[in-house]
Amino acid sequence: MSTEEMDTENKPLDFNERRTQALAKENAQLREYVSTMMTRLHDNDKLFSRLFALEASVLAAGDPEDMCFTLLRELRSQFSLDLVRFWFDRDSIIGGTQMSALSNQDLIWIESGEINAMGLNRRNVWLLQMEKDGFPWMQPRDEALESIALLRLGTQEKPFGVLGLGSNDKERFHPNQSTDFLQHLGQVISLSLEHAVTHERLARLAITDALTGTQNRRFLQPYSHQPLSSWFGKGVPVAALFLDMDDFKGVNDRLGHAAGDDALTKTCDIMRKHVRAQDPLIRMGGDEFVLLLPSCETEKATSIANKILHDVQNTPIENEKMSVSIGLSFSASHDDLTLTQLIKKADKAMYVAKALGGNRIEFAQEKDEE
Repeated sequence: MSTEEMDTENKPLDFNERRTQALAKENAQLREYVSTMMTRLHDNDKLFSRLFALEASVLAAGDPEDMCFTLLRELRSQFSLDLVRFWFDRDSIIGGTQMSALSNQDLIWIESGEINAMGLNRRNVWLLQMEKDGFPWMQPRDEALESIALLRLGTQEKPFGVLGLGSNDKERFHPNQSTDFLQHLGQVISLSLEHAVTHERLARLAITDALTGTQNRRFLQPYSHQPLSSWFGKGVPVAALFLDMDDFKGVNDRLGHAAGDDALTKTCDIMRKHVRAQDPLIRMGGDEFVLLLPSCETEKATSIANKILHDVQNTPIENEKMSVSIGLSFSASHDDLTLTQLIKKADKAMYVAKALGGNRIEFAQEKDEE
C-alpha cells in the first residue's frame, strides 16, 4: 500500500461523513423497529380477531353449560392451549348450575373459600411457571405443563371460579408478560357466565312451583299442542299419570293450610322417589299433578302408579291418613298423541277414579273421544 493510500485510510472523517453514517445507522434501526411493530400489530390483529370470534361464540351460547363447553372448545383450538380448565366454587352463584356435559378434566368443583385461601381473589390474572412456582390444584396428568395463566372469574369480593389456561411452553405465560389481554378475556367470561346463570335462574323460576319445586303449567305451554315425538323423540312411548289428592279441601279445613302444604310437598317427594330425575312432574294447580314417563311401557307405569298410591296411604299428615286418585293414559310408539290429548285422557281417567270413591287407579280408554 502506498503512502498516499495509507494517509487516505487513516484520515479522520469529516462532519458530513460522520453525520451520514449516523443517519444510516438510525435509519436501519428505525426500519427494524417499524418492522417489529408491524409484526406485533399484525399478531395483535389476529389475536383480537380470534378474541372477537370467541366472544361471539360465547354470546350465542344458550345456557351456562353450553357457554362453558364452547369456551373449552374454542380456547383450545383458536389459541393452541394444552390445558383449559374451570375451577368453580360449588357454593357460589354458579354452584347449582347443571354442568354434566363437562368432564372432570374440564371442570373441577372446589369448596367455599378455596379461591380466597389461594389468594386468587386478589389477582385478576396470575401467571406461573410450573417448575419454579408450582400450583397445588394441578393433577398428575398435568405434569407436562410448563406455564399457566389463572384468570379469576367474578369480583374480588365474590369470586365464583377460576379459569386455567396452560401451555407446555414455559415462555407462553411468563410472569413478566403483560396481562391486559387476559384480563379482558377474564372480564368477558365472568360477565357472560353471570348473565347466563341469572337468566337461566329467572327462566327456571318462571316455570317452577314455589311450594313443591315441581314445574308449573307454564312449563307445558311450548309443548302442549305438539306431538309427543317433538319432545321425547320419534317412536318413544309415553305414559301420563294425572294425580289428584282426595278430600284436599277437607284437609285444609280440618288441619289448616300448613298441613295442606305439607301434604302436597310429601306427595311430590313420594312421586319423585319412584321416577327418574328427568321425568317431568308438573303441578297443574291446587292439588292436581301430572307426571310424564317417556320410554315407559304400560306395565312399568302401572307399577309406578301403584307404588305412589301405596306410599301416600302410608304417609299420614298429623295422624290423618291421606289418599290420591290416579288416572293413567298411554301414547304407544305408533300413536304419537299431542301432549294435550295425553293429559286430557289421563284427566278423564282420574275423574272416573274419583267418582268410584278415590284411593285408586283408573286407566284411560284407548278409543276415548278427544
